Amino acid sequence: MLTATLLSALLMGLIGSTHCIGMCGGIVSTLNADFSGRRPASPFAIQLGYNLGRITSYASIGLLAGLFTSQLMNRLPDPHAVSMKISGVFFILLGIYISQVFNSLGFLERAGSHLWKHIEPLGRKYLPARDPLAAWKLGLIWGWLPCGLVYSALALAVTQTSAPAAALTMLAFGLGTLPTLMLIGHFSQQLRLWLQQRWLRYLLGGLLVAYGLMQIFGGAGMGMMAHQN
Repeated sequence: MLTATLLSALLMGLIGSTHCIGMCGGIVSTLNADFSGRRPASPFAIQLGYNLGRITSYASIGLLAGLFTSQLMNRLPDPHAVSMKISGVFFILLGIYISQVFNSLGFLERAGSHLWKHIEPLGRKYLPARDPLAAWKLGLIWGWLPCGLVYSALALAVTQTSAPAAALTMLAFGLGTLPTLMLIGHFSQQLRLWLQQRWLRYLLGGLLVAYGLMQIFGGAGMGMMAHQN
C-alpha cells in the first residue's frame, strides 16, 4: 500500500509541478543571477542545492505532520480506504487548481500565508545564492512557501499510518517536482511559455481529476471488499 502511495505522490509532484512556473519560477530564475560582477558557483550545483533544500523541508513537514496524524489513522477500521478517498479529493482539487479554472486550493494558501510572512524574511540573506550550501539553506526556507500543490501532497501524507511513511510520501512528491524545477532554472523563459499553454493546463488538470476519481471509487471498492472479508 505504501508503494502505491509513493507512486501517487510522485505523480502528483511530476504533473503538478507545472504550477511551479508561477509560484517558484521567479526565485529559481534569480538563483544564478550575478549582482556584483563576481561569478557564482556552478549554476547546476546551485539549482540542485536549492531543490534538495526544498525537498528536505517537504520530508520534514511530512514527518512532523505524521507524528500527530498517524495515531488517528491507526484507530480507523480501514485506514487505506480512507487514505485513498482523501487523496482522491485532493487530486481532484489539484487538477482544477492546475487547470486554472478557479483557485480550488486558495483557502489553504491563505491559511499558510500567515506563517509564511514570518518565515520568508529569513531567506533573504541567502540571495543571491553564491554556493550550493547557501542555495540549500534558501531551499529549506522556501519549502514552507504556501502552495496548494504542496498542501495537496501533505493531505496524502497525513493519511499514512506512520510518521516515516508520511515523510517518505512528501519525499516522493518532492522528487516528482525536481525535473521541472531544474529545467526552469536553465530554460526559464522557454519552458514558461510552453507550460503555460491553456491546452496543456487542461490536459494535465484533467489527468489529475481522472486519477482522483479512480482513487475515490477504488478506495471505496477496496473498503467494501475488506468489510465483506
